[in-house]
Amino acid sequence: MDKSLEQKIEELWNREQIKSLTYAYGECIFRRDAAGLANLFTEDGAVDFSALGQGIHRGRAALAQFYERGWARRIRPFFTNHYIEFHADDRASGWCWFDNRGKQDDESLIGAGKIYDDYRLIEGRWLFSSRRVAPFFMVPLSRGWARELG
Repeated sequence: MDKSLEQKIEELWNREQIKSLTYAYGECIFRRDAAGLANLFTEDGAVDFSALGQGIHRGRAALAQFYERGWARRIRPFFTNHYIEFHADDRASGWCWFDNRGKQDDESLIGAGKIYDDYRLIEGRWLFSSRRVAPFFMVPLSRGWARELG
């Protein structure tokens, strides 16, 4: 059955809100705002950095603590290519690509990959219920990524 104009507009609005959630995530990383970042997740939200050997972290307090430990890398994230599917009035999932710039000590870093998300609408606000980071590479710029991609 075709969606009504009102349903289509609502879906577009929800897509934009979810994209804005992702951009707010990047802004919190840029500003080094761990508490703000954790508040972009549901109370029981989780982030999975297992692919980088950093495990899964669940709950806002654990998320804030985890992200705070990463500030030394001074990551500057860029997000593109959002894909979002709605499963119910209050649930969606999707992914986006990330392109990171950063530094560790005096070395420039470059990275890219995909983030797989689950979203929930809570009291009119879309939040992450989970994020799983799937990096393609994160290497010193001087080394380049050619070897990482094979």
